[in-house]
Amino acid sequence: MRDELRGLIAQLRARAEISDPEDWKTDGSGEGFAAPRVGLACAPAPTPAPESPPAAALETLAEAAALSSLRAEVLACRACPLGFQRLNPAFGVGFEDAEVMFIGEGPGFEEDRQGEPFVGKAGQLLDNILGAIRLSRKSVYLANIVKCHPMVDPSDPGRRGNDRPPTPEEMAACRRFLDAQIAIVKPRFLVALGGVAAKVMIGTETGIMKLRGRWHEYNPGEIPLLPTFHPAFLLRSPEHKRDVWEDMKDLRRRLDADEI
Repeated sequence: MRDELRGLIAQLRARAEISDPEDWKTDGSGEGFAAPRVGLACAPAPTPAPESPPAAALETLAEAAALSSLRAEVLACRACPLGFQRLNPAFGVGFEDAEVMFIGEGPGFEEDRQGEPFVGKAGQLLDNILGAIRLSRKSVYLANIVKCHPMVDPSDPGRRGNDRPPTPEEMAACRRFLDAQIAIVKPRFLVALGGVAAKVMIGTETGIMKLRGRWHEYNPGEIPLLPTFHPAFLLRSPEHKRDVWEDMKDLRRRLDADEI
């Protein structure tokens, strides 16, 4: 009898040493109890896989990469004489996933030096306009029809006031870059600042005085587009600031309605 007990104890010990602790959590009656302290140590719980970034974050990263690649193309572009004359291309700046894109005609003296659209006094005024409708340079995207500084006398890039409007040929050579920026950012609304930008974006010869204050479309059926006065024009003609204020309030109303 004693030998039989010794044999049974030996069998139980062997079972305890090799069994899975999960097998010891119930006695078969449905009532659980603690796993034994003997036997092999439990394997550590697997480390949870890192959570994937949200789709929106991945999309923003992709947009930033696409814009960076496009910026490199602009830097290397020599499709028109402006590419040989400018100091720095003013590619674009702002939020890669912006709801609104503001588009001007081209860089001026300050933009040529800093490589960014809408700087200097006109840029400061634009910042104030954006702030008045709860936007900022960081929440919108800023771009121009042409990326390089059109100059009256390209041999004297250091002279202030050496600006001119871009020619149709220059705008045609640069248009693909702007269209690509719009395709990457995918804004809900476009704002054309000034007559040159408005005419190009809408495809019309109508002047800005008649175009502003009414919504149009970039590529019919695609993106609503609002023409208004350029900040540089407002510095020369401050009496038109109220017109721009009415246009910006209209934009803000559409943004708010779109968020509901």
